Parts: sequence; structure tokens; C-alpha cells
Amino acid sequence: MKVIAVIVLALLLGTVAFRSFSQQASSSQANDDAVIEQLRLAGSNLSKPHPIDFYLYAPTQESAERIAGVLSHQGFTVKVEHAATGSQWLALATKKVVPTSAALANLRRDLTAIALREHGDYDGWEAPIVK
Repeated sequence: MKVIAVIVLALLLGTVAFRSFSQQASSSQANDDAVIEQLRLAGSNLSKPHPIDFYLYAPTQESAERIAGVLSHQGFTVKVEHAATGSQWLALATKKVVPTSAALANLRRDLTAIALREHGDYDGWEAPIVK
């Protein structure tokens, strides 16, 4: 439901980013696929790499920094900041990826495991339209 609301809001506001929120595994796959389809419908060239932002939340700044360190070694650019709401910390990881269902499923699995090691959560991804 969140994905649909974000897509509608993005279309109304004329923004170019679409967001998939992580939930249960099967619905996460469906969310990823729905966002990929929305990118396609908006004219994004899905054969090209997209600068995708991945949202990982951690309970402390130190745990978010550890997540950032792991992801930096995997080729992500990571920014750590206090989450917009609550007491958690955000590790916002960006990497250029061709947005395919398989690639995003693998990333979701890996990022979820990394976040869980720090008692955190992986909360999905966001991508702009790429022509």
C-alpha cells in the first residue's frame, strides 16, 4: 500500500524517484517489481545502471557507521545521518545498478543480512528515472 501511495504522490508532484519499501520477502519482491514497472512506464531505460539509494536503519550511530564501512568496501557510497523520525540512524547507501528483479532480490537479501547483524533494518530502495 505504501508503494502505491508513494508512486501516486511522485506522479502528482512530478518527481522522478520511485521507492520500494521492504516488507516480507514475497511482498518485497512484488514491491520491487511494481517499482521497476513504474520506472519503465515513466520512460526509464531499464537496461542502463540507475543510481539507486538503499535505506538501512540502525539503532545507534556506531552501528550505522559499521554498516557504512561494510557497504563502502562493497562499492557503495554511504552517508550516515540521524533518521528523519525516531531515534534510529540511517545509512543511506548508493550504488549504480541495472534495476532487474534478480539484482534487487540479491541486494535485498544481502542488505537485510548486513542490517540485521547490527540489529537494524533494511527499508527498501529508491531510484530516479534514467533515460
